[in-house]
Amino acid sequence: MRVRGKLNLFNPVIFLLCLALSTGFLLATSEQIVSSLVWYIAILLSFFIALFISSGMGMLFEERSRFGGELLLAAFLPYLYFFWVQDNILRLDGLVPGLIAGVGFILHAFMNNRFDVVAKRTRFFLKLFFVGMMVYLFAIFIQLVSEEDMRDIPQYALTGSNDLFMIMLSFFALMILHTLLMKYVHGIKASDVFVYGPSKSGKTLLLLALYNQFVHYYNGRRSETILSSSREEDYYRIENMLAELKNGRQPKSNQKTDLTMYTLTGKKSIKPIEFSFVDYGGEFTENLTKDGYFKAILEIENQIPEIDKETFSEKVGDHEFIKELKEKYPDEIVYILDQLVLAHVYKKLENAGKVVFLVDGEHIVSYHEDGASHLMRLFGQYSRIMEMLGDGKSYAIVVTKADKIKNINDVIDTSKDALNIEKEIFEMLTEIDTFKEIKHRATKGPIHFYAVSANALKSVDQQEEAIKNIYPWRVEQIAKFGF
Repeated sequence: MRVRGKLNLFNPVIFLLCLALSTGFLLATSEQIVSSLVWYIAILLSFFIALFISSGMGMLFEERSRFGGELLLAAFLPYLYFFWVQDNILRLDGLVPGLIAGVGFILHAFMNNRFDVVAKRTRFFLKLFFVGMMVYLFAIFIQLVSEEDMRDIPQYALTGSNDLFMIMLSFFALMILHTLLMKYVHGIKASDVFVYGPSKSGKTLLLLALYNQFVHYYNGRRSETILSSSREEDYYRIENMLAELKNGRQPKSNQKTDLTMYTLTGKKSIKPIEFSFVDYGGEFTENLTKDGYFKAILEIENQIPEIDKETFSEKVGDHEFIKELKEKYPDEIVYILDQLVLAHVYKKLENAGKVVFLVDGEHIVSYHEDGASHLMRLFGQYSRIMEMLGDGKSYAIVVTKADKIKNINDVIDTSKDALNIEKEIFEMLTEIDTFKEIKHRATKGPIHFYAVSANALKSVDQQEEAIKNIYPWRVEQIAKFGF
């Protein structure tokens, strides 16, 4: 479910401001632009208008980039009216390449689930357009000044109703419009989802449940990087943990000397997705800060001086790099495992377009004992991490082990009853101040909430039984969050 914050009235104001600035600019300058237009400028103008309108329409399909797309349309649809409908100066040899480029950006974004790329490229062309328009306006301004100097009697006294004054106002309108578009035209790397949660938050069973969904519905594959000083690396492979479940044994938790990293990749139609998990026996949530990250990088470099700090900082978020360190420096890694995990997790959080924060459902069950204090601390830490990462990402709060909180036996996970159970759990958590703080963040960017289980067939009224198979309940919603 989508968490709804207070209604944000700022976005409609920004939309109307962009529309007003663009329309006002064209009312003031279109006559001057048209009268001094040459054919190659008309081609460039046609190219940019087609590019920005097609890119803006494409950006509407991704939630996090939607507002930027709306602003692009507000800023450039008036150009289409003034220069095509009214004056008919736009040229097909500019419109068609612009349309092809815009559609190409969007297709690339869909095929790679990377709306950050289309936003980055659109921002580059926005800079070119506004710089070019400023130069063009300045040339018109110089021409008007020259004509004024040649007159015996000045035609333009600066009364606020002449061409020179309107051109000067147009410069300010363009600067404000440029600033707004550069601020709000952005997208996210939706293809990269990082699942984060403290020890014993249900990561392992959620990993196996998502693996089940990916393999069955998204042509899924997995990759693993496992570091273990106990020489039990094979145990943590997905197939072996599933085999343990089949024998009625829960997968055991990682030891402090174990680090396991998993990546699930899949595709829905042409849209790819990648979920990353990091499982580690220690706790480091409180140290996930920029200072903590740089300190960890420094300690890693001191232990492995053969690799410079810049290389560590650039590659520490890649599984392949961790695997390379494991193979080349097995003895050194033992002493820096805590720092390596912290640096890796920080980099994954920083690079991911979407972040899933896990909450152990058992803390809700024990709410009136010690569960409330655990949850208050956890949500406070998650809120701090969101503040650190900024609003340019999508976030999801996922409560695991929903079967321990509510009786989900015989509740179809796509039914209205399932959604009501999820809402009930959400309402329970709204009593916690630090969770309310996260809820308030939904006014700035999308935050989602899910309650899931890897064991949908067990009722809370039954005696505790060993899980022998994965029965995902609402886990598909997390996969859909990624897409």
